[in-house]
Amino acid sequence: MKLNINQKLGLSPIEFRLILFVFFSFIFGLALNQLFNISAKSKLLEFDYSYQDSIFFDSNDENKEEITEISNSNVVSKREVLDFNTAKFKNISNKILPAEKSIDLNRATKSELMNLPGIGEKTAEAIIAMREKIGKFRKLEELKKVKGIGDKKFEKIIKYIYIK
Repeated sequence: MKLNINQKLGLSPIEFRLILFVFFSFIFGLALNQLFNISAKSKLLEFDYSYQDSIFFDSNDENKEEITEISNSNVVSKREVLDFNTAKFKNISNKILPAEKSIDLNRATKSELMNLPGIGEKTAEAIIAMREKIGKFRKLEELKKVKGIGDKKFEKIIKYIYIK
């Protein structure tokens, strides 16, 4: 009467061999891990970093005070990054917002429309094209039909425009 472990567990012979293979591979992996961890730790303990540290942080270094001052200063990172930008931007201009209800939507020029918040050159051209297509705007809400003008942008500009 020979009792096999795989029969007790209800496994086929192939399943039992597979489980044994995975188990012994795991044990072998743990043994290798322990072996390499011990040797890596001993190498780290043998190495002396003082020479490399002295290259950057010499105790008699004249810049030590400056390094300490820089590390202790409170620097606003966004401002610091912006200070390094030396490029001159030609096409960027600060928009001067128009007075409330000062732009007639049916008569406004491209430059007047571009002074509205969120309206650039392409959107201003699209507004003029829509105005020419439909004749003239009858309601302010018709402006939402222009590509690039959604509810949020419409809410930003509605206080500056009117229809005559």
